[in-house]
Amino acid sequence: MMTMPVPKRNANMQIGDYVPKAGIYTNPGVVVEKKEDGTVVVDTDAKLIERYHKYTNTSGLTPEEKTRFNSIMDEVMEAQDDGERINRLQEKIDMVRSEPNGKKVFDTLVNQQSMLIRYSKALPRVFSYDSQKITGY
Repeated sequence: MMTMPVPKRNANMQIGDYVPKAGIYTNPGVVVEKKEDGTVVVDTDAKLIERYHKYTNTSGLTPEEKTRFNSIMDEVMEAQDDGERINRLQEKIDMVRSEPNGKKVFDTLVNQQSMLIRYSKALPRVFSYDSQKITGY
């Protein structure tokens, strides 16, 4: 573990945020503690990184939101087929979209879905979409 100062542009760092490298420290890690003097403690343990960033970089989410995102993705990734994963993920996205405090998790799920779509070259079978944004109608 190492302690490092946080530049003002990163003042909103939270516990569990990913740190790709810092100064002379080139190993990635996660923030495990924020101190009142503006420094953070970074742990480079690979298991700790996976705990918070199992599927994608979830920096910006609170630890609770990171846990929620990872549990949703655990359910989604149980499917063996990429098409089924995309459809399961779409169901979860539609569910989280309606939650009052789910915006950050929703946005992260949508980003994860985009990555999965690009990788598998498949689309969800059923999805919700804002009718005002549909063109060509």
